[in-house]
Amino acid sequence: MSEPASDQHQSPAVDGYLAGPQGTDPAPPAVPDGPPPATASPPAPAGPESFPDHAALRPERAESYAEWRSLLRIGTNNGFAIGTLIQQSINRLRGIPLTRKEIDDCLRPYVPQPDDETATTKILDDRRVVVLTGSDGSGRFTTALQMLRSRVGDNIRQVSREPKAPFDVAGLTEKRTGWILDLRAETPHTGFGRELKHDSDELPEGSFLVVLMSATAWTKCGKNTEGLAHEIAGPPPAEVLAKLLEPAPLLIDHGTWTGHPDITGGIKGLRPGQVAAWAGAIVTTEELERDAGRLTTATADDRNYTDRLVGSVVKAAENWRRMLLAWHNKYQDSDYRNFLLAAAVLEGATSQSVYEASADLAADFDEDPAPRPGQKGLGVIALADAADADLLPDGTIRFRHHNKAEAVVDYFLDDRPHLLKQFTTWTAAQVGSLEDAQASRLLAQRVSHWTVRYTARHRTVRLLKELSEQWSTTQQQAACDMLVLAALDDHAGSLVRGALRRWARGEAGTLSDPFTIVIVRACRRLIDVHPASMLNRLTELASSTVTADGARSGDVTETISQTLNTLWDRDGQRRAIRRQLSQWADATNRSQQRAARDTFAHLAQRRGPTGPSLLTDTDRDLTWVASMWRNALPTHGEPPLSVVEAFGYWMQAALDHPSLTDTTEQVFRQAVHADRDPYYSGSRLVAMQKLLFSWAPTPPPAHQVGEAVHLRDRYLAALQEQDPATSPEPHAPQS
Repeated sequence: MSEPASDQHQSPAVDGYLAGPQGTDPAPPAVPDGPPPATASPPAPAGPESFPDHAALRPERAESYAEWRSLLRIGTNNGFAIGTLIQQSINRLRGIPLTRKEIDDCLRPYVPQPDDETATTKILDDRRVVVLTGSDGSGRFTTALQMLRSRVGDNIRQVSREPKAPFDVAGLTEKRTGWILDLRAETPHTGFGRELKHDSDELPEGSFLVVLMSATAWTKCGKNTEGLAHEIAGPPPAEVLAKLLEPAPLLIDHGTWTGHPDITGGIKGLRPGQVAAWAGAIVTTEELERDAGRLTTATADDRNYTDRLVGSVVKAAENWRRMLLAWHNKYQDSDYRNFLLAAAVLEGATSQSVYEASADLAADFDEDPAPRPGQKGLGVIALADAADADLLPDGTIRFRHHNKAEAVVDYFLDDRPHLLKQFTTWTAAQVGSLEDAQASRLLAQRVSHWTVRYTARHRTVRLLKELSEQWSTTQQQAACDMLVLAALDDHAGSLVRGALRRWARGEAGTLSDPFTIVIVRACRRLIDVHPASMLNRLTELASSTVTADGARSGDVTETISQTLNTLWDRDGQRRAIRRQLSQWADATNRSQQRAARDTFAHLAQRRGPTGPSLLTDTDRDLTWVASMWRNALPTHGEPPLSVVEAFGYWMQAALDHPSLTDTTEQVFRQAVHADRDPYYSGSRLVAMQKLLFSWAPTPPPAHQVGEAVHLRDRYLAALQEQDPATSPEPHAPQS
């Protein structure tokens, strides 16, 4: 039996018995306004009397298979709206309260387990904190939702924090709120359980906290905390399957499926998340049979026929590896294998597209298949049949079994690692070559899902990086979506976020401009859930994306500048940006100092109605501005172009707006030598003098007015006056 997909793929999780939301692709998500303040007043709880009961959550019979998948969010990767999935994950991880609809959707397939409910109720009554442990797919998230809703109504939210960041119960300040702390992908430090138990009294009035983690992690960090945790056993698999299939528009009687011994035997001992995969296999098997014209009202009652379909479901619920191995041993001609792979990647495309794509694939693999003049060799119908697929009446090719296409791709990626680059090139080209925009988008989403799955399984970002780089020139949105999806994934996320750090620092070599832009956009979308690390990536990209001659691509510069400007305009990020840049400016690491300098140079060129925004914003911080100009003054060599341009803009603004002249002088004087400076650096004074003369040279150019020279000389004199190394005037009083 294959393992359930990663929790992050399936917002809120595979623990919720779900297999991923579906819907139409939205426009690229706007950058939200940051996490809500911890002191925000929560909405009044709905109250137990307003809770939808299980009867209210019971859905009507769906009109179609697609509607059933959308209703219960179960199915293959085919058609997943990645943009919607990403935004839901980001909102949840930011700690935004879940909507009633989201809670209802999660609880719709929930099957209560009396033993679990009794145990968790007692713990919450005693301490208002409970730790739910279990394995992937056991139902921890939905159990948490159910128990919190019964106490606080719909005022439920997830704790917003970066992975492995410290957690303090005192930070949860909202009253009558149900909190979920998701640590399923982490192992907290030793003693975490004792801290949780000791601090439970700090929860506000009427609030409750449910912590989710693995049983293994709790064993390591939960010693001496008896009575605080409960391991979720989950309801009987047969009950879960029946609940999942209840709204499905099945032509074969539900009882035939749920009562068949091969089905009940196959799901015995499985977790709810794994049972959901069986439900998806049952529904998709019916759909495929109906589309092929084999399943009718007459055949639905044929026991021999339904037994064969049950066999297909059992095979589909497995990982197909043994069957695919036998198939490859039988069909050793690459002509067959290329067609199988092309059909898997392009499942649902026309037979002509698949046939032509298989020929292109052979060429990319440096193969020279024999030409087929006339009717030599197998045609499309025979090739499709050999691949265990059908040529449907509308001319498209579909596999006969649920999840077979994804299994074929996974098999190839494992079986032919030396062809990974060629396969990536070919796959990227297929997404761009499809004439139908919807088909192209769906293919990009399927490719993204199996790429993230491959990344998590093999613990390598090679496929992710190569595909993202290729898409960055033709499918920029798809490339960005794939990186964000991978960075949010529970199993691949930490690996991908580490790769983003290496790429941003240039440790993986020089990045192309399009790929750099994709990384910038991905970091921008991730900054709400990983603010410190993603801001770090952005500022490192600002300092590392420089060519050999010291220049930077205009497109890259504009993208970074726009991103930083957008983040700066968000009140929730401005303070964090100041703090981060100050830390880097004070660091001994030169790359961090350079990142702070270049990022500040971008911000310094932000224009307001009456001059630089850093000088004219209502929440300006002149002390911070002076310290950042101080970091921007090189202690050796020439000032970089970004600093020269920012300085020139400030000087021109001081010239054009006399109200800024004194403030600008004060900032520059403190930048050269702050009042609290423990030491004096003459090199900063030299750097400032170079900047002043770069703006107003001697002799001045013909186009420059005399006022610029006068302003330059005024600032030079002010700097000279404060210079402690300057000899006193002959008649000045001596101390």
